[in-house]
Amino acid sequence: MAGKSTTPLAKPGGASPLPQATVQLAKTGPLPAGGPPTSPLALAPKPNIKSTAAVEEEWEEEFEESGLMPFAIVVLLLAIGVLVIEILTKMAAG
Repeated sequence: MAGKSTTPLAKPGGASPLPQATVQLAKTGPLPAGGPPTSPLALAPKPNIKSTAAVEEEWEEEFEESGLMPFAIVVLLLAIGVLVIEILTKMAAG
């Protein structure tokens, strides 16, 4: 047998007890008869939110994506070209 034997780090059964809490918790009483207290947020007036569907529709009509399709075709062709170059490079190196 080569090397030194190992020694245990802690004695079995010699674990120290966990520390006890040192702060006494405050006692709580029952809730008032009217129910839970209300928060200031619950008492605040609700915001007046209006729909923006008409504004969005008007914006879409003004700024239609007319140049998007040719741009997408050009990007697709470039991506196919890069893919072909990668495949040819891998075949030449492999």
